[in-house]
Amino acid sequence: MSLSRARASNTRLRSTYPAGSTATRLRGCGQLADLCAAMNYPLTLKLAQALVGLRETVLDPLVSERAAIAFLDTVGVMIAARSEPAVAGLKQTLDAIGAGPRDSAHSALVDGTAAHALDFDDVAFGGHISAVLIPAIMAVAAPRGASIREVVLAYVAGYEAWAELAAREATLYHARGLHPTGLLGAVAASVAVGSLLRLDEQGMARALAIGASQGAGLMANFGSMIKPFHAGRAAQSGVLAAFLAQQEFTASPDALEAPNGFLASYSPAGQVDLERPIQLDGHGPVLGRNAPNIKRYPVCYAGHRAIDAVLELGSTSLMADAVECIEIRLSPRHSDTLRYRDPETVAQARFSLEFFAAAALMRGWVGLSELSDATLADPTVRPLMRKVERVLSHDFDPDLDGWARADRAALILKDGTRLESHPVRRPKGHAENPTSLEDVHRKFVDCLRSVGEGELAPSLFSAVSGLAEPDDGPIPAALRAVFVAS
Repeated sequence: MSLSRARASNTRLRSTYPAGSTATRLRGCGQLADLCAAMNYPLTLKLAQALVGLRETVLDPLVSERAAIAFLDTVGVMIAARSEPAVAGLKQTLDAIGAGPRDSAHSALVDGTAAHALDFDDVAFGGHISAVLIPAIMAVAAPRGASIREVVLAYVAGYEAWAELAAREATLYHARGLHPTGLLGAVAASVAVGSLLRLDEQGMARALAIGASQGAGLMANFGSMIKPFHAGRAAQSGVLAAFLAQQEFTASPDALEAPNGFLASYSPAGQVDLERPIQLDGHGPVLGRNAPNIKRYPVCYAGHRAIDAVLELGSTSLMADAVECIEIRLSPRHSDTLRYRDPETVAQARFSLEFFAAAALMRGWVGLSELSDATLADPTVRPLMRKVERVLSHDFDPDLDGWARADRAALILKDGTRLESHPVRRPKGHAENPTSLEDVHRKFVDCLRSVGEGELAPSLFSAVSGLAEPDDGPIPAALRAVFVAS
């Protein structure tokens, strides 16, 4: 598997406006309506045209390699989560209402929920992109006999749509309490499945519009089973939207850019950029410039920099009562996201800065085995959680909305000793601080072993490796078999 180039550093996709773009700051529907009328800017159709054109693209090897890594990472975390309460409860509910467990829409729902259930899946453009796209794609591709090339192109198209919409909003949707995974994911999954169905330009525009009416997800539900359901629901919505579009189900041709459309309606601060050109025009797929960020820890990404900082201090053999406090410096928004200071469940622990810091210090890592009821009850961890102090930083990152310029950790002992980490701007695994392919493979194997499926690793790794050099051959049976729709 030739994936070495996929580890290269990547050009940032800025949350602020790109050089040379005049951002249109929209303050109310009246101004936006006037602007749209003056510009006659059919974003929905123009984006559909660009996305349909992708199907004829000869993919750069780097793009295919990054898609293969995304599949490898997502398949691993999805398998590891098959018995998670959220997944089991969802399956039981589908059985209770008589839903077919293997139809495309419901299989996308189950697999998408599983892919995000451990919060171990990759991150890009403010959301969990592969946990939505890959289950949606495979729910349709596997039973329809799609080729490897069609699968990779579908992922590239969905990734492109997600990036395009995210780049037009200056402020992360989190600022409004919205979960981008559910919001942007429904639109992006519509495109990915639409690519598999070979929708024409008008059909793809309908898919975009239908998907835009289905996005949802509230941050208030973080730390519960509904959080991973956001990803599953987005995947399911994408499947439904694409098939509705194929049947010529009507939708607004300006659903994205209209004054009461997707971008304006969900914009946290009314800062929508309708003037920037389509990213695909003359630049090639964004996946070649911006790779997904791979998670090293199965917790909310807002805590990864803090974990890196604590681990830099080194695990300690000291008793918790020797520690005066652990200071963690982070942004106010990330502090709000990590809302559980005294978590009662493992799901809540995934959003607890106090848990991350204490577990990292006492266990020397925060992995699948640390995310357990046993760790929550550990007499060396629980007391230490109460000694974590949050220090809010207002020195914000100019490139990432809502992030501090860097997170830091300091360990203060009762004897006066103070140990401080270096500032951490990009956590290990971020596209600008990439992890190695060996680490990704190790994570994949660990995920399978965690649920007693380690023997599947060699054949499944080989099957996923084929995506790095996509051709018109069929999807390998080993890869098809891990998805519900197979």
